[in-house]
Amino acid sequence: MKTKADPKDLFDRPLSLFEVDKAAVEAIVQQAVNVELFTIPLYMTSLYSIQGVHQITGKNSDLYQGRLWPGLAPTFRPGTGSSLNNIPENEKAFNTIFSVFIEEMLHLQLASNVATALGIVPQFTQLSPASGNYAWTCYSPDSTVIPGIIDFKDCKPESNGVKYAGMKVKLDELNLSQNDLFLAIEAPEEEAKARVKNPEKYFPIAPFGNWEKGDPLPMFGSIGHMYQCLWDYLDITYKDDEGSVTTLWEKMYSPASIQQDIFNTVSSSHPYKEFQKLETTISGWLPEKAKELVFKLICGITDQGEGSGIRKNIRPSIGLQAVDPVNQASDEALKADYPSYTDAGTPAPSSHAYARFDNGAQDHYERFEEIRDDLKSGKIITWPTWHSQIRKDANKWTAKDLMGVDYDKNKHPLPSAEDIAGALNRLNNPLLKDSQNLDTAKRDANYKQFCEVATGAIAGITTVLDQYWQDTSVGFPYPSMGGSGDRLMMCWAVFGQLPDLSVGVQPRVANTLYHACQGMNLNQDAPVDNNCASAEVYHNCKGSNSCKAEGGCGFVQLVGESKSCSQSVRLVQGVGADGVQAGCGLPAPPYSAPADNMCKSFGGCAVPISASQIYPPFTDQQGKPATVGAMELNDFEGPKHSTTKLPGRVIFEYGDLVYDVAWDAYTKVLQSRNPDAPEPVKPQPSDIRLAFPPST
Repeated sequence: MKTKADPKDLFDRPLSLFEVDKAAVEAIVQQAVNVELFTIPLYMTSLYSIQGVHQITGKNSDLYQGRLWPGLAPTFRPGTGSSLNNIPENEKAFNTIFSVFIEEMLHLQLASNVATALGIVPQFTQLSPASGNYAWTCYSPDSTVIPGIIDFKDCKPESNGVKYAGMKVKLDELNLSQNDLFLAIEAPEEEAKARVKNPEKYFPIAPFGNWEKGDPLPMFGSIGHMYQCLWDYLDITYKDDEGSVTTLWEKMYSPASIQQDIFNTVSSSHPYKEFQKLETTISGWLPEKAKELVFKLICGITDQGEGSGIRKNIRPSIGLQAVDPVNQASDEALKADYPSYTDAGTPAPSSHAYARFDNGAQDHYERFEEIRDDLKSGKIITWPTWHSQIRKDANKWTAKDLMGVDYDKNKHPLPSAEDIAGALNRLNNPLLKDSQNLDTAKRDANYKQFCEVATGAIAGITTVLDQYWQDTSVGFPYPSMGGSGDRLMMCWAVFGQLPDLSVGVQPRVANTLYHACQGMNLNQDAPVDNNCASAEVYHNCKGSNSCKAEGGCGFVQLVGESKSCSQSVRLVQGVGADGVQAGCGLPAPPYSAPADNMCKSFGGCAVPISASQIYPPFTDQQGKPATVGAMELNDFEGPKHSTTKLPGRVIFEYGDLVYDVAWDAYTKVLQSRNPDAPEPVKPQPSDIRLAFPPST
């Protein structure tokens, strides 16, 4: 294998090799998307294994005042004046990994934008395909491979303080061995080369010798070297028989490509670009300018991760360094884009901005080095430790764990802290009937259900992303990111066990009407489930629900609007500012009822519906506060479940429980089918609905 690039291979290449070079670029770019995506569930799983509680807050919203919920969230200045009794080292570790997780989302976006700029449609379900029920088998407990990068069996037992002997690429709680895995993923180029026993197997030089379209890519040795190979391919220059010169970049560049951005978009709720000095999209530029932008994006990825940009045109590496300010998010922008509030709805210092900016000058490798030091001190407590060493009795959760200082001030119809603590305990410690012995079969079934929920929640993101870079009408599933974190965290908090993403979701059956929540099955051919939603439809955002009657959460959702979630809603044309339809005295029905949405995406989020989910304050088209609205009703008939709009409506108000509104819609649909049938009895909230926090 060549040990260094030959400029002649890059700058005097026969044009006849373009097609094979193009195929190599397509494969490398998809590998980059896969690798960036691969890190996200891996980091998220350990992130949410850190023990603690958090508040659910919002601007001018006291819905959840005095309530605490399992799981940590970003913290402003860990250990200084927190009223939640969390461990400062836990808060610091959470902030640190959270900052890495968000930057990996940025890296995934940048890699995907590079893909479309090159005419490549990125795919996001290759590692968790639909054919495998969206299970992530790449995290097998016995795996030693970072996909496309390295097999740790080929590493020395230890290198630079990282123990490679026995290293597994698996999901786990935050511990020393898992943190070593994170260091291995983010290893700088020098360390990546020093750790391997047989370097000739890794670090290929572009263009790859004897490589043909359809061949597997060589293993790159490090993520940074993967991007180095991509850049070297983009540098290739061809000369045809007549002496005309062209470049691979020019031949592949698509200036009108779909470019997506969740970081530097500007809106009323996100007023500033987070990265003030970094372009995060490539479109409309002349080829040379666009190529320079691609180089800066690639350098931004490797700079944040490993601590240095790639070499351009075979320049020598400048080695590990602090992250270039160009590649750091702006503190001022983050504070404006991600404001924080107290649980009474008043302004508070931005915890999101603090977590990200406080860590932004360090690359990912350095951040995980700091966490390693705190892990060695033994001060970081995870949920497995909390369950096994701190709360050893069966009833681990108490009402006090979930009660903030203002618990008695909350006036909304929430389940009590005692009810929620009881549900958390029963899920992990179900008893045999008339016995104090553990019902292990039921406990195993509960755990499996939570794993399915976690896998389904992430599939709800990746399946949307498969369309997001192809169709500009598809919106990014923002609430899914928070919702998927809740699902992972709840598995840790309830069972003290890993949310096993290798457990696939249950496959859907064609032409089957699934239901969003407990007891609300409109499919007359299936039994009503009085425990939970259809197991096939665990999802956490309206952008990821698949069909009719699957929308569940408390976002006030306009009929027919599917691209973005918002708590601020508008009125339809012809309706007064007070929300009353002229001539009838009742509010017009411009909104979609939970669990009765008419089509894919035209519904709320989060299945199943949390027993604590409440409709938030909302405003009319003029920005005035509104307290009442009306929702349309739909029935779904026949084997294909065609939509029939019903003449009735459902009235909802700020402060209503979402499940109660959904139940109202459900019973009205049943009544339209058979006015003489008795109304079904609304079930008491199931334990899983009590345990899950409300969507935010």
